[in-house]
Amino acid sequence: MKKIKLIVYHPYSRTGGADNSLKRLITNLNLKKFSITFISLNKSILETELKNKVKFVKIKSYRAIYSILKLRSIIQYYKKLNKFRKIIIFSNQNFGNIISFISLIGIKNIKKIFIDRNHLDELSYSNNFIKKLKNNLIKILIKIIYKHADLVIGISKKLSLDLSKFANTKVKTIYSPAYDLDIIKRATKKIYLKKKYKYIINVSRFTPRKDHYTTLKGFAIASKKIKNLKLILIGYGPEYEKIKYFIKKLKIKEKVIILKRTKNPYPYIKKSNLLVLSSKYEGMGNVLVEAITLNTPVISSNCNAGPSEILSNGKGGDLFKVSNFKDLSKKIIIHFKNENLLKKKLQFAKKKLFRFDIKKNAKIYSNIFEQI
Repeated sequence: MKKIKLIVYHPYSRTGGADNSLKRLITNLNLKKFSITFISLNKSILETELKNKVKFVKIKSYRAIYSILKLRSIIQYYKKLNKFRKIIIFSNQNFGNIISFISLIGIKNIKKIFIDRNHLDELSYSNNFIKKLKNNLIKILIKIIYKHADLVIGISKKLSLDLSKFANTKVKTIYSPAYDLDIIKRATKKIYLKKKYKYIINVSRFTPRKDHYTTLKGFAIASKKIKNLKLILIGYGPEYEKIKYFIKKLKIKEKVIILKRTKNPYPYIKKSNLLVLSSKYEGMGNVLVEAITLNTPVISSNCNAGPSEILSNGKGGDLFKVSNFKDLSKKIIIHFKNENLLKKKLQFAKKKLFRFDIKKNAKIYSNIFEQI
């Protein structure tokens, strides 16, 4: 039987939720049925782990828009081989979906699956005129292009609902496969944290959307009320120096530990007393699921789109208003004065983890690839 050719177009492949989700999906697909090519503009973070299962192609382009012709030629190459039952381009992120659609203009019989991993709120944030112009263009193109996809996928219900209304097309919700028991094994790695401290952890890229400043301001207030409180930041990204400066400005340098590019954050999550996510927007918020898996209570911003779904509207963990550091600080203080409250919510959240199971996710996608 001929295989299905799956072309995964993920322009920027780096450490984060999107790549973890793709790794978990690819690992659990039946490679007797699927031939997978992974295309990115940089060397994929996944190549070392999946090189025996996937063909990785790096397109040497500074920006995604410049990859159109190369992506088109790769698709045409596989089509000319005439050896696959069908060819599916599985593109990731709104701009990646737009690029893949343009690359396919005039090429027939290629199935198009678009997946959006961030809420539309992403396109409401801009720090300069050029960025605002780009975001507005993406919005226009989403409205024009998405209705021509064979399937559009969102990774949380709120994301899918808002995208469906905006693009005037059907969007199917498939949760990210964040419930991965492998992280329990990885969390057993020995690390050294002084036992006399209580630890709060934030694991996310150092970018404006993750809003570390709200975490830092909330922590600064709470640490004055709760003795021996420490904050661990794990991540990397363009805001790193600004975050370091802000920590110094708040006079909490001795209370904050920053770990850059830690490949295995799970021992730190497991040993922490609380995980905080302070994002301005999310697709889902995989780290919340991972923390719950490791029995670490969570407090998250109630941002669009996934956190409230993961935490069952506050039944599985505390939620605070986006960028409201005072609300966050109050919830941190309440937690450390009575840790049983959030631990009870944690147990409720654990019962709902089946929604994010990696095997379930792979089965759903496999059926889609077969039937589309």
